[in-house]
Amino acid sequence: MGKILKRIGSAALGMALLMTAASFVCSASPAAAKAARSAKAPQVNLDDYVGPEVCSGCHSDQAQQLQKTPMAVLLTEKYPVEQRGCEACHGPGKAHVDALSEGNPDFATLIYSFARHTPQENAIRCLTCHQEKRLLGGKEKDEKQSLFHRSRHLGAGVTCIDCHDPHLLPQKETAKPGLPLQTAFNVRRISAERDWLNNRLLRQTEPTLCYSCHQERQADFQLPVRHRVNEGLVKCTDCHNPHGTLMQKELKGTFTEHVCYSCHVEKRGPFVYEHAPVRVEGCLACHTPHGSINRNLLIRRQDRQLCLECHVSPQAVNVPHPRGGFQTAGECTRCHIEIHGSNYQPQFLR
Repeated sequence: MGKILKRIGSAALGMALLMTAASFVCSASPAAAKAARSAKAPQVNLDDYVGPEVCSGCHSDQAQQLQKTPMAVLLTEKYPVEQRGCEACHGPGKAHVDALSEGNPDFATLIYSFARHTPQENAIRCLTCHQEKRLLGGKEKDEKQSLFHRSRHLGAGVTCIDCHDPHLLPQKETAKPGLPLQTAFNVRRISAERDWLNNRLLRQTEPTLCYSCHQERQADFQLPVRHRVNEGLVKCTDCHNPHGTLMQKELKGTFTEHVCYSCHVEKRGPFVYEHAPVRVEGCLACHTPHGSINRNLLIRRQDRQLCLECHVSPQAVNVPHPRGGFQTAGECTRCHIEIHGSNYQPQFLR
């Protein structure tokens, strides 16, 4: 018995010492973490930076465009020189300027160029500022860009500058034949520069920019029954986050809770009598989201055909009709109208 008590006492003493050490480490961890971050931070040589005034001497058009954007805040003196102006993105420019003045033909390689680097390297450079959350006007704004490292776009070699341009130069308007998107739909027309400034510095407006890669979706939105994307009432980014999410298809959330119900609130419920496929499988069990030749974006031409994919056997519990009780014509929704859920009828009747 004494040996057992002795072992228990030793174990308790060891546990106490372990907890004391853990509390010491936890209390010291903020200071240790700060020291570690400062130790890992690269040493900045301020003599390598020339300032945005020197850059604008040659790149005056780009500097003028940058001043029109929200990124113009980088030109203010509230930021240190290594985080100010052009060099905040392109890195120190002294070697580049000196080589240019000396006539060195390799001057272009002595500064960071997004065209010469991989999408991963460019994304890392952009994400140093564009974190998931940032302060804007004293309020925290959720940018939802922290998952770009696992997005499908980055995996396909698409990086930030393929869609965005912080200093887009205005293009000369040239006469072009009418495109189907502009001729078939009443799309608002404003200047390209104003559209660029109003839409997160995109190179082109939605959905034209998205269609440049996702051409199969452009065909979907030409179908008779569709979401009004081409008309400008709905945007691709209303449902998808191109910077990456934890959901399939880069969705902003689940279909039922965050995407479809954000507009179709009357289908959300909760209902006293739930329709199981709506709650379990979601909207895609019956609907296709982009466009269809069927009414209500249904995946089948006839409602009855869609219903019978689940309600298979006339003798089963889930089909209360007798074998000869089905109508040879008509739809199930003639009687079962509350198919998304009902507060009155378990069979979703009138």
